Amino acid sequence: MHWLKRGLSLMVVAVLLLGAGWGMEQLYQRLNVAIGVIAVKGEFSHVDQGAVQHLVEPLVIGGFLDMDLQKIRRELELHPWIQQARVSRRWPDGLVITVTEEVPIARWGSTGFLNVRGERREIGENTALAYLPMLQGGDQSERQMMKSYREMVQLLQSSGLRIAALKRDDRGAWWLRLDNDLELVIGRDQVMEKMRRFIEVWEQELKEQAQRVARVDVRYDNGVAVQWVVEHTRVEGQMKRELMRVSRAPEQA
Repeated sequence: MHWLKRGLSLMVVAVLLLGAGWGMEQLYQRLNVAIGVIAVKGEFSHVDQGAVQHLVEPLVIGGFLDMDLQKIRRELELHPWIQQARVSRRWPDGLVITVTEEVPIARWGSTGFLNVRGERREIGENTALAYLPMLQGGDQSERQMMKSYREMVQLLQSSGLRIAALKRDDRGAWWLRLDNDLELVIGRDQVMEKMRRFIEVWEQELKEQAQRVARVDVRYDNGVAVQWVVEHTRVEGQMKRELMRVSRAPEQA
C-alpha cells in the first residue's frame, strides 16, 4: 500500500506538470501573435522615419515573444546614419524602435563623413553636407585627422578663423583652406608649432590686409612666405610671392 500510494502521488504530480506544461504552451501560443504595429521614434535629420520602418519590416521574423530583438538592433546599426537603435516590445502586438542619428562633424572626401568619434561613414555622396569642412587623408587615418582637426580649430578660434578643408597627403604633408579662401601650406613636421607661428604672423601682420592674402606657406624654420592676390583685370587670379622674415628654403613636401 505504501508503494501504491507513492506511485499514485507521482502520477498525480506528473499529470499536473503535464497539464501545466500544456497550459503554458497554449498561453505562449496565444501571446506569441504576429507583430501588428511598428513604431519608430527619434529625431530625424538625415535618415527618413519611413525608411527606418521599411528597413525593420523584413527583419521582424516570428511572433511577439520569439522575435530576435538583438538581431534587429544590429542590422539597423549597420545603416551609416544610425548611431544607436533600441528595440523593445509593446503589449500586445507592438514593436518600438528608438533611433539615435549619427552627428556628422566633417565630410570625408566626396562620399562620406566623420562622426563625433572620428569614425568614417560612407553615404555614397555628401553634397548635402557642404556646410561642413572637408577632411581628406589616407586609409585608417580618420581618427588622427579628426584629432588634428579639433586641435587646429581650438588654435584658430581666438583669431576668428575657421577651417573649410583639411588634407594630409600620402607623404604626410598637411594643407588646409580657411573659410575666407586663404590657403595654408604646413608640410610634414611640427604641425601645431607651425600653426601657432601662422596665427602669430596673422595677428601681427596679415589680419588687417586679409583680402589681399591668397596663400601662406609655413614650411620654414623661422618665418612664413606669403602669396598676395594680384589686383589687375588682365592678370586676375595670378599671384606673386613675397618672403616674410625667411632665412631658409622650405622643406620638401
